[in-house]
Amino acid sequence: MESYCNLSKYKGAIFDMDGTLVDSDTAIAKAIAPWCKMHQLDIEQVLIDGRGVRFEDYVKQYLPHLDLHQEVKHLEGAEAAFAKYVEEITGAQAFLTHLQQLNLPWALATSADRDNALKRMQTCHLPIPTHLIGAEDVQQGKPDPEPFTAAANKLGLPCRECVVFEDSDAGVQGALSAGCDVVVVGRFCQLSHPNIVARINDYTNWNARLLLGRQAC
Repeated sequence: MESYCNLSKYKGAIFDMDGTLVDSDTAIAKAIAPWCKMHQLDIEQVLIDGRGVRFEDYVKQYLPHLDLHQEVKHLEGAEAAFAKYVEEITGAQAFLTHLQQLNLPWALATSADRDNALKRMQTCHLPIPTHLIGAEDVQQGKPDPEPFTAAANKLGLPCRECVVFEDSDAGVQGALSAGCDVVVVGRFCQLSHPNIVARINDYTNWNARLLLGRQAC
């Protein structure tokens, strides 16, 4: 069930990308399937454990004896090859465009590398943010708060004045740890917390009326 909140009290927004702005589940599954088969890993478990985190972090988890740089580059290249399977989360383009029209600054904080992040946003015809924090821009990935504190810093705002849009447990945990309020997108995160201010399936019918403050949490 969806819930709603008034976004007008925030000075900035921070978005995850995969599962939040773009549906990349098919692309990611196709990209990592041969890698999982090669290393005799259960792809379903890898997809569950890897939701919202960097390739670097789950290579360390599953295959710490391998060359980390080589494995990450291999997986990033495989993802790039399947970019055509990425689709916009319904209403995301209109929602981001409306943020820009309202002059509400926003940033991207994604566990994807920057090149793949840009390619996915472009494939889905989504606006490219001025500020993008990718996998290679942080020392610690989600669920660490660093991606969100880095994004808030780029916006010139304290985390408490930013609302984060996230779909994964790892991302939501990181955002909450950073001190941000969170809007959960999709069905994967079932965490409960006072600073989870809304839950939405997608951005359908969610644009102007909430940003203009006609309905509060």
